[in-house]
Amino acid sequence: MTIFSPHIAFTELADLADEHSSPSPEGLLHLAECSHCSAQLQTIRQTTSLMRSDMIESAPTDLVKYVKGIFRQRAAQSKPSTLSRIVAALTFDSLTAAPAYGVRSHAGGGRQLVYSIENVDIDVRVSAENEEWQVAGQVPGAFCATGEVTLESDSFSATTKLSELCEFSFSSVPEGTYKLSVQLVDVTIETPPLEIGP
Repeated sequence: MTIFSPHIAFTELADLADEHSSPSPEGLLHLAECSHCSAQLQTIRQTTSLMRSDMIESAPTDLVKYVKGIFRQRAAQSKPSTLSRIVAALTFDSLTAAPAYGVRSHAGGGRQLVYSIENVDIDVRVSAENEEWQVAGQVPGAFCATGEVTLESDSFSATTKLSELCEFSFSSVPEGTYKLSVQLVDVTIETPPLEIGP
């Protein structure tokens, strides 16, 4: 019994059932009045008695090895196959999208592209940064705890980790033709060639 519980602790009941200790006068009184603790003590005594009288022999060593082998084989079969690589489709490009009626276009605002596979989109934004370019984006809805994004061309290559919000950013990117790849837990998503430049 403690200030947190009106009942005798399980460890104390186990010691009583194993006869490692004797109940105090208060404990005896509590067991006489508390059906919960007395029932629990009786259950522990029965369980201990069954364990002591157990005469079941251990399974043969060969049988144990055989059964463990079955479970190991199933575990190996259930492991995911090699990492899949998918090329995403370009589903939106602000350079080719017709402007909405009544909305002024502003060419200096950069370019937005969206690449898609079945259940993941990659939102990419390209903007001018002095004489070079900035490429930033987000992979909304993806599990990106260990994700990485790589941007590479013949003369440039950089890799960055996805943030907690699945965002990424590359600065000082020279103009050229690039491939963007997003590495997630079980898939690598690649984009078609991306032209970066004026």
